[in-house]
Amino acid sequence: MCFMNSHVVVLKKRSHSFSTTTRLSLKFRLSKAAACATAILTLAVGFTSAYAQATLTGDDMFNLAGQWYRAYANADGTTVSVSSVLGTTGGPQSWDFSTGPQDVTYRFNYIPAAQGSGGAQFVSAGAQIAEQKLNEAATNNQSFLYFRQDATQGRMDYGFYDPAFSSAQPASVFSPPLQDFPNSIYYGASWSGATVFYSIITDPTFGDFPERVTFTATAHVDAYGLVTLPTLGFMNCLRVHELAQYDVAVDFGFGNGYESLGSQYVLNYYWLSPGHGIVAQMTSVSPSDGSQPPENLSTGATAFVRMFALNHPSGSGGTTPSIKGFKITLGPSSVLLQWTLLGGVSSYRVDYATDLRGAGNWQFLGATTSNFILDSAAPSSQQRRFYRVVGTLGP
Repeated sequence: MCFMNSHVVVLKKRSHSFSTTTRLSLKFRLSKAAACATAILTLAVGFTSAYAQATLTGDDMFNLAGQWYRAYANADGTTVSVSSVLGTTGGPQSWDFSTGPQDVTYRFNYIPAAQGSGGAQFVSAGAQIAEQKLNEAATNNQSFLYFRQDATQGRMDYGFYDPAFSSAQPASVFSPPLQDFPNSIYYGASWSGATVFYSIITDPTFGDFPERVTFTATAHVDAYGLVTLPTLGFMNCLRVHELAQYDVAVDFGFGNGYESLGSQYVLNYYWLSPGHGIVAQMTSVSPSDGSQPPENLSTGATAFVRMFALNHPSGSGGTTPSIKGFKITLGPSSVLLQWTLLGGVSSYRVDYATDLRGAGNWQFLGATTSNFILDSAAPSSQQRRFYRVVGTLGP
């Protein structure tokens, strides 16, 4: 769900919901007799299950105090070409979002609603959680979305606080609350919602005017498959297509009440993954003629957001990231293990085993914040060694 100020047509980018410790599991077989190392990749999911059509519930979303995620995005006021990576309807298919714009890094914190700016009025309306969005390079640039996760209706939004939307009246309460996402999301599912909120638009010449926005949105899950993200690797996902309409009316003070200024549209594509909520988002706004954005986003995306780190300990599922640039160098009496440093990973632990039958007999080799470690007990020609690297995600 995105909000924009109808007067200045500024899109407010937010992706809903990007386990603190994530396993980066690659198992390697080392053979000294062959005088070379052969890397054997063991995927965390099988070929069939990797393309399973996921079903998400409220437990997979971000809705508990203490959860957070971080995401890369393009800068405000820019447009990103995304038609080549948007994909099509149906599935299974694969979306590679491992690369993309990194102009801005957002952090989304989930806190008790009463602790957010202007939180008291939203708590009175029924909100329990506030999603705090901040630009890590400009932490004073913050906004809050207030909601409650309902066991029957799903995620219910009660409004938002955003000085960038309206400096004269940052808080807008929804009436009625808006169903953002249902409690069960699966391929083929559809839902819709509508609400009204009030704000104030400011014209530098003529001053402030009361504004009424009627918001309606229709959404459906139109595709499924695998999505690959920076740091987090690949995971099962669903794609949601959402078209939002903003019918705007303003009271100019002439005694005629609210007068219509027309409609604006926002087209959102969301990628949702079990245990991660929304992991990617593309957004496009109405062209200059006020029409609906093209379905294939041929005019570009005004927002392209990609999760790369998270803390979601209660969510189902898990990440299946992979180490990049892994290299094994054999020496006369030791083995050098090297890999590429990953953004969002604060430390690495390396384990080894000589037998992977059953649960495996993993033993601790060492821990580091760097991108290498030395195994000083090189295997003999009669011994095989398996290695795994476990990374810890952190802010």
